[in-house]
Parts: sequence; C-alpha cells; structure tokens
Amino acid sequence: MAVLGICLVLGCSERPPAVDLYLDAVMLRELGQEESAVRQLKAVVAQDPDFALAYSELGKAYLALNEFEPAAEAFRKATALDSWSFQDHMDLATACQALGRFREAAQAFARAGELDTGNLAAQLGAAQCYLNAGRAVQALGHCEAAQKIDPESEEVLRLLARVYEEQKDYHQAAQVYQELLEINPGRPEVALALALAHMKGGQYEQARDVLLGVIEIQPDRPRAFRDLGYCLLKLGEADRAIGMYERAIAIDGGDWEAYRGLGVACMVKAQRSGEETWQAAALRHWRRSLAINPDQPRRDWLEKLIKEHALMTDPLRGLND
Repeated sequence: MAVLGICLVLGCSERPPAVDLYLDAVMLRELGQEESAVRQLKAVVAQDPDFALAYSELGKAYLALNEFEPAAEAFRKATALDSWSFQDHMDLATACQALGRFREAAQAFARAGELDTGNLAAQLGAAQCYLNAGRAVQALGHCEAAQKIDPESEEVLRLLARVYEEQKDYHQAAQVYQELLEINPGRPEVALALALAHMKGGQYEQARDVLLGVIEIQPDRPRAFRDLGYCLLKLGEADRAIGMYERAIAIDGGDWEAYRGLGVACMVKAQRSGEETWQAAALRHWRRSLAINPDQPRRDWLEKLIKEHALMTDPLRGLND
C-alpha cells in the first residue's frame, strides 16, 4: 500500500501532526474519498507550507474531481518545492492543458521531458501543446525528440505532419503522410490527409492520383469525390469536376461544400461556353449551398455573386476558404 511506502520514506516514529494528517489523506484517496482527502490535505499544507508531497497529493485529488484550477495551483507549488519531480510536472501540464493554458502546459511537459529524456508522453505533450499555442517551431523540436524515442510511432508521425502543415510546409507534411501509409497501407483517412497536403502545396496531379485510389477502395466517401472535383477544376477539367461533385451530392445530399464546388464548376462552364443555362445552374447550386449552411466561409462573396448575377474573373476562388 502507498501508506507503507510513505512510512518508509518519512519514518513512522514521532511523526509531526502534518504527517499524520497526510497519511490519513493518502488513505482517503485510496478509498476513493477525494473530497475528504482535499479537506485533509489543505489542513496539511496549512500546517506545513513546505510539504511538497502534500501539494502533489492535493493536486491529484483535485484532478480526480475534475477541478483543474486548484489542481494546477497545487502542482505549481509542488514543482516550486521540488523542481526535480517528473510526475508533478506531468500533472501540472495535464491540469493546464485541461484549462486551455497550452503554453504553460507545454513548458511543464518540456520540463518533464528534460527530467526523463526517454519519456515519449512528455515530448508528445509538449509538441501538442506548443502546436495548440501557435508555436510551431517549438512543437517541431519536440516532435523530432519524440521521433528519436519511437521512430515508427503513428501518433508521433501524425502530429509531425500537423506541425508541418501549420508551418505551411506541405511537401514535408505529404512525405510524413506517405510514410504513415507505408507503415500501415490502405487507410483512407491518411490518404485523404495526404491528398489535402498535395492540394495545399499546389500539387494537384499527385492529389488527383491519391484520391482516385481512395475512391477505388471506398466509393462511398463524399469528401474524396469533392476533393477530386476541386483538383480536376484546378487542372482545367471542368466537365469531369462536375461529375465528381454530383457523385459527392448523390452520396450526401447535405454536402454544402459539394454544392458550392459544383456551382463553381458550372460557372467555369458558363464562362467557357457562353451558355446561360450553366450560369443559372451555378447560381442554383450556390443558393442550395447557402441554404444548407448559411454560416459557411466566404458567405459574403457567394451572396454578392448570386445577387449580382455576374460572372467572376476567377471563379475558382469560390472553393477557397
């Protein structure tokens, strides 16, 4: 039991009152009585403000109660008293992460990673929180450290790809997604991420080829058809793009992005052919898109175009958020 271990560490003869209260609180936590343990531990630290273990246990009790603010405060005090405690830094990071304080959480994870350089969770936590805090450079460093610990970890590779995407390095992101597919082939969600990285990097032919492979394996994914339609439009194949968007809508009639893309494809046809029926179709599909999702990105652009019934210089902009 934990109490026996505490006795061995602290000694069980002539214990000060704070130690007795602490050991009682540990027992209460082992019995699942977290609220009683909190009251007991608050009494402990009131008697002995330098009792690092008591702050650690208090933080854990608060975590168990999902009370993250006081948990973070308790762990801050524990780490201040014992800056070498790996677990206290990890727990502080967990509490801060739950509160959305990603920069502080990242720093706590990073400190834990310094204390245990082979700990994958600490490096991943630091990378994830730095990414959430908008600090992609620091996130990349911790991803690379995590990759050294476990080079084939899918969790590490996925996070690494996201970091590259945040840095707009879509070529590197695509390489990581390709590596993921090589480790575990045949996963459409990874292939879709690879295609999207190619698309964001302007490599539409590569994206098209990946998406054709996804559709062959799973012909019921509307996103794959929608993204393929976008690639085909960028490659100048409006007729084929229309067919892909229509396939997406046939699978999911509520796909507002597919309706918007279909409208763009029809507008391209209208510009090239001069036929008003294609322009009317474009406006009809855009109205349908807005009806499904009135709060979509670039809503003002779409409403203006519909209102004016005017052609655009570059209708492909309609697909971009």
